[in-house]
Amino acid sequence: MIKKILLSSLLSLALFSSAAIAHPGGHGPVGEEEAIFIASSVALQFIDFDAGLGFGKLAPSWKNIADKDKKIYKKDTYYYIVSIHNSAKNKTLYFLLSNTGEVFDANFSGVFPNLKE
Repeated sequence: MIKKILLSSLLSLALFSSAAIAHPGGHGPVGEEEAIFIASSVALQFIDFDAGLGFGKLAPSWKNIADKDKKIYKKDTYYYIVSIHNSAKNKTLYFLLSNTGEVFDANFSGVFPNLKE
């Protein structure tokens, strides 16, 4: 239980730091390109950091993702889901971000059960 809380705290800190760096204002809405940039930055962090999301560290091949493989998978007034496809691994990592650029979650399914649509 303590390990989960610690990992969750570390993930929040890492993700918040990325969002804060990518979006210095931190409070206004971000555009699609900025949401993709934030998700890409966090994916790069996952190469060296196990965020405790069930998939461990990402392989080094995640450093070499072409821009065409980074997309807005879904968007709403309040959130973005960004997909990043790694053709070398034939896997797609999905990120759930708020409309202000805060990263909430990441997974390989693109389904976020706690997301209210």
